[in-house]
Amino acid sequence: MAERRQVARSKTTNGALIFSIGKPGVWSCAMRDISDLGVGLQLHEREELTSSFKITLDNFESVKMCQRIWSRGHYIGAIFRQNCDPADLECVIYRGDACNI
Repeated sequence: MAERRQVARSKTTNGALIFSIGKPGVWSCAMRDISDLGVGLQLHEREELTSSFKITLDNFESVKMCQRIWSRGHYIGAIFRQNCDPADLECVIYRGDACNI
């Protein structure tokens, strides 16, 4: 399979939290690789993730908007769209304790 990425990604085994606007909850996932332009993720379950979603790599210190580019089973690839304001998390905070999920 030919490599189609614009920049090289760094392999990682760090975790991340993802969430979608309009869908309650936050899901944990494993990052497989990351670059300045995007991320490869392994979902723990086959979540119904919207094509646009938000991701935090540092427990809501910063939040990035993502656009899913491809998906195969539990694996997805996404590009970073723009940075988000961590204060704009009303779509996630249903119990008032989003950082302790």
